[in-house]
Amino acid sequence: MKNIAKTLLLLGFLPAIFACEDFLTVDPQDSLVAENYYISEARVRANTASLYGKAWWDFQSQFMWLTGDQLAGDLYYTYDAEGQFYYNSVGAGNTFNNSGWNGLYRVVSFANSIINDMPGPSRDNGISEDVIQKALGEAHFMRGVAYYYIAENWGEAPIIENATDLITSDNPQDIYVNKNTQSNLYRFICEDLEFAASVLPAEDPDPGRVTKWSALGMLAKVYITRGAYESSSEYFTKAKEYARQVIEDSGLELYSDYSTMFDVVADNSDESLFSIQCMVGEYGDGNSRNVNWSRSARIADQTWGAGKGPTISLQQLYEEHPNDDRRKWVYMTNGDYYPNLAVDEGGYTYQFSYRDPDDLETQVESPNEMLAHIKKYIIGKASDNGGQVGQNQDAANDVYILRLSDVYFLYAEATMGLNNETSDSKALEFINQVLARGNAGYEVEAPLSYLDLLKERRKEFAFEGSSWYDIKRYYYRDPDAALQYLNDMERDRVYRFDYNTYNLDEVSIEERYELENSRDSYVFGWETTENGEWDGERVENISFSHASMYLSLPAEVTTKAPILLEPAVNYYNE
Repeated sequence: MKNIAKTLLLLGFLPAIFACEDFLTVDPQDSLVAENYYISEARVRANTASLYGKAWWDFQSQFMWLTGDQLAGDLYYTYDAEGQFYYNSVGAGNTFNNSGWNGLYRVVSFANSIINDMPGPSRDNGISEDVIQKALGEAHFMRGVAYYYIAENWGEAPIIENATDLITSDNPQDIYVNKNTQSNLYRFICEDLEFAASVLPAEDPDPGRVTKWSALGMLAKVYITRGAYESSSEYFTKAKEYARQVIEDSGLELYSDYSTMFDVVADNSDESLFSIQCMVGEYGDGNSRNVNWSRSARIADQTWGAGKGPTISLQQLYEEHPNDDRRKWVYMTNGDYYPNLAVDEGGYTYQFSYRDPDDLETQVESPNEMLAHIKKYIIGKASDNGGQVGQNQDAANDVYILRLSDVYFLYAEATMGLNNETSDSKALEFINQVLARGNAGYEVEAPLSYLDLLKERRKEFAFEGSSWYDIKRYYYRDPDAALQYLNDMERDRVYRFDYNTYNLDEVSIEERYELENSRDSYVFGWETTENGEWDGERVENISFSHASMYLSLPAEVTTKAPILLEPAVNYYNE
């Protein structure tokens, strides 16, 4: 399917049909173009392939992890507009807030174009109804997923089914459309996904295409979210059944090797219920995490990740079970060895500080404030992996949106419902199967509390853009408890070299190198103090309140469409 997407881009078809004027509209597809394009099943399939890759770029390249991981308190980074997500200070003018909104509505526009413009010309050209319905299923699925992220990040937003509905006869340049309520969004999402589940096949010959099981898995997640938001046990019951079907009826199996699950070799395995399809190509075609998160030029051809790392609270969670093998493949810390990175050097061994062995005066890699860096999704240089990394932020390892193991956890969450714990043996067994696959070295036991379930999800899905949405479900269930959970992370805590104890100017370079790589040489304290100097005493902490749980609508968007500042209205008449 990646080859199909590349062919479409080379033909120039997608830019012509899906030119986005702004966040809400898409240029109407010329009927003659549609009639001349939709002349075969291959053409229909090629166009729906566009929904799997570059359409998601503005969401997945940064916004996905800025909210899902950094706002959630799993990923440490403090610089500029990206750092605002860590500090919980994202405003309406934040550039990534804007690009995330625009990117998700771009997916909606792509999906709407297929839903509205594809069926008629396809039927006129004799394409079978089965092919048309499958294509519609893919488009409804993608639109539902995009709206899930819209609902969770901004709460209230416009439901758009057809761009022509937005234009007034008096002035076609004006957009008059209100926001819709969050409850309406959930209903719309469920309707999209239920339609998709009813028409998508159980299997697809093209690896990476969504199936009935993809739709049922997303339905489980959305119904659990909806159940928490609306305090409805009925929705948890639905979610449990959808999750059960995926686990027991699909024939899909957990991917066996957690250490390679985020490498190219695992692309489109059974574990992947829906992944953004990535490839080496042009800007926007690939997975940018290899660039965004890699520590240094030793392990990546392009690298912006020196200052990023797993937060202290995330590290402390893994430290509760020190034999958990997943930890090494989530983040790197002192002594970890990776044979598939820096292959030309014989592999990569992580050190807090790395100096050129031929010139110890030259520090090649420096410690960051977390004394650790991210490993998940990092696949190294092009020379390390057969050219699966390009020069345009384009690694070829796919980006998971929904994994099979997620559904295993969702079954337990649905079983718990609105209660605070579960002792259901099947629910615990499903989670323990996931832990066993990752060689976690422990099992969960009854009764399993909601908070313990949240922590287990945090470890399994760290750096997959998932944690913030897990916290949001906690917030819907128990707002004060969720805020306490966030505020207990103590995000201002960092490591700094203990210059008060060790005078590096008075030791040899060899001794200095040794000190730099001993955890005992670092002190653990608070980033800010009243006098602006760091002395290890706590003064303040990054704080969350009820107002923190939704992003502001981007200023660029509300300037173009000020009606979005008005109160939300119902989308449905009844």
